[in-house]
Amino acid sequence: MEEEIKGRVVVLGADAAADPELEAFHLPSADQPPHSHLLHHHHSPQSHPQPDAPAAAAPPPPAPLTPPPPKSPPPPPHIQTTDLPPPKPLPPAPLRQLFSFADGLDYVLMTLGTLGALVHGCSLPVFLRFFADLVDSFGSHAAHPDTMLRLVVKYAFYFLVVGAAIWASSWAEISCWMWTGERQSTRMRIRYLHAALHQDVSFFDTDVRTSDVIHAINADAVVVQDAISEKLGNLIHYLATFVSGFVVGFTAAWQLALVTLAVVPLIAVIGGLSAAALAKLSSRSQDALSDASGIAEQALAQIRIVQSFVGEERVMRAYSAALAVAQRIGYRSGFAKGIGLGGTYFTVFCCYALLLWYGGHLVRRAHTNGGLAIATMFSVMIGGLALGQSAPSMAAFAKARVAAAKIFRMMEHKPSMEREGGVELEAVTGRVELRDVEFSYPSRPDVGILRGLSLSVPAGKTIALVGSSGSGKSTVVSLIERFYEPNAGTILLDGHDLRDLNLRWLRRQIGLVSQEPALFATTIRENLLLGRDGATQEELEEAARVANAHSFIVKLPDAYNTQARPGGNQWVAFERCSELVQVTWTDYWIMPRFLLLFLPLSKAQTMAPAHSSPSFDFSIYNSYSTYYHYGLVLDQKM
Repeated sequence: MEEEIKGRVVVLGADAAADPELEAFHLPSADQPPHSHLLHHHHSPQSHPQPDAPAAAAPPPPAPLTPPPPKSPPPPPHIQTTDLPPPKPLPPAPLRQLFSFADGLDYVLMTLGTLGALVHGCSLPVFLRFFADLVDSFGSHAAHPDTMLRLVVKYAFYFLVVGAAIWASSWAEISCWMWTGERQSTRMRIRYLHAALHQDVSFFDTDVRTSDVIHAINADAVVVQDAISEKLGNLIHYLATFVSGFVVGFTAAWQLALVTLAVVPLIAVIGGLSAAALAKLSSRSQDALSDASGIAEQALAQIRIVQSFVGEERVMRAYSAALAVAQRIGYRSGFAKGIGLGGTYFTVFCCYALLLWYGGHLVRRAHTNGGLAIATMFSVMIGGLALGQSAPSMAAFAKARVAAAKIFRMMEHKPSMEREGGVELEAVTGRVELRDVEFSYPSRPDVGILRGLSLSVPAGKTIALVGSSGSGKSTVVSLIERFYEPNAGTILLDGHDLRDLNLRWLRRQIGLVSQEPALFATTIRENLLLGRDGATQEELEEAARVANAHSFIVKLPDAYNTQARPGGNQWVAFERCSELVQVTWTDYWIMPRFLLLFLPLSKAQTMAPAHSSPSFDFSIYNSYSTYYHYGLVLDQKM
């Protein structure tokens, strides 16, 4: 199968440079000046080198598996970094942009939800207006029981109608707004992830962090969804209550409505101060509980270390101290909540006393009747409180606009690399060439990683890149994969500039085995099938046998259906198993045009777990034995 792979580049760690059995292309460190002399020896595996080319000596026989004596590795290069200016805060997104993912059905749902919120908000003041007429009828028809009974039945029917309207409108308000919020946020999340997956790798180095993307999907999208669904319905509901309450109050008894309006801000101020104090104490309590949880999490995650140093009591003291802080904050929070709630109700009932006294004064002077006075007092009070209750919804919209700005920034950012355009070659031989390549990472533009690098990889050859940390081994792999663009120079595939080729097509021609194994939180079978979608169970087991992982997998509780969860030594074993089968998939079944292996030699020497057979090591070393049988030897003196 090996002749199907047109080219192979293997990246080894710094310790591989000390291996006398491995002749490879040595890259200089980033802080060393580039060496102008670069020997390119193009020869077949069976040909012999020229006598005056010691760097291309005949390949020695395969070395034994015993690693050579370690030598002192070269010191790591000095990396100069510059402090980047803090990113400018993004302006909040326009309000209409929050609804940019709405379709026709969403507009229908939002219309129904708005109508429901309006009816729901107006229902309580309307009920109070009917209640005022009912109370007034008790006094005006006290001497006529039959008339009063008919009025009671009439207003009871009105109350049933209002109750049915509240039921239907509240259902329409909540269900429609929640439904459309889920629909729009789902499309927003999908669009955001699509935009993030299609960004250049350099974008995550300079403009955004991976954690920011995860936070945007998990937190920012929830903030936007909360604002455009439930919070918007609540805002319309409370504003409708505020407007209708004041309309009912001023049409019933405007003098009493003015006095009620004067005392409402006092209640709102007391409630606002109480809510602010509780929010501050709640935040401090959450921080203290988070610290305590962190102590417990670290202790349980490193339980062997804790027990080996007899640190159980120390952990308990630290955990108790953190909980004591949260406990003291909880005491203050309870005290503040009690004072705030008690003060609010005390103020409310004092206001009721004032309003009842003034309402009685108006009734005695025949400016109004008792029913209208009660309706005015409660309508304006409820309307004012509803305006205060709408403040959290307004604050949610302010937060949603800030969160949406970060989400739409990702969506509107256009990657510099064109993915859809470009040439697709009909046939690929696998010849890769780097000509005078210069490169520095976007996050550190002042630190040159590659300076005038030229390298030719003929088809059918295997090349090992060996060098100290920071010499640019992984950079070469990243440039071939077009994760980054070189600052100068060109990279050619069969004589064609990589920038002229279709990016998706190019990456389909490359098999990449990365330095760190990737294992997702799903079954072992699903993890292994990521290397070849649609493979049968027989092919999967055959790949695992070639990688000497089948016997290990079948001993798991559910064999290939065992869930791989992070944490513990079993997770490490799963990662090693996944990496081995990934190499097997790539080398034996996928058969790319050329293969990039990013495996440090030191990692290969330590990959075999204690319970694996000796062939577990051999399968790793066997991938390196191709250097001796098929390797193109390139050397550059350090």
